[in-house]
Amino acid sequence: MPEGVPGAGDQEVGWRLDRRAWHQGYATEAARAALDVGLNRLGLPVIWSMTAVINLPSQAVMQRLGMVRHGLFDHPRIELEHPLRPHVVYRIEQPANS
Repeated sequence: MPEGVPGAGDQEVGWRLDRRAWHQGYATEAARAALDVGLNRLGLPVIWSMTAVINLPSQAVMQRLGMVRHGLFDHPRIELEHPLRPHVVYRIEQPANS
């Protein structure tokens, strides 16, 4: 995660797909595999994901992955008053029995 946002310095999972690939399950499938590597194989304690508040499809992916909403923040790299500045951040932690 970049400086100035919740989870700064920790690992982030994210996705950016061509519009033709939206709503096909690719983001969820790829992110699930990335989380498996990060949490189960590398033993990372936490992985974060963030998106603009208005990006409801990405928030739905985060929820399907079992990520928990951590909070809201204004992204420091997006100009004031821009509609993408308000962001939401989700996180998932290493399973307790690992």
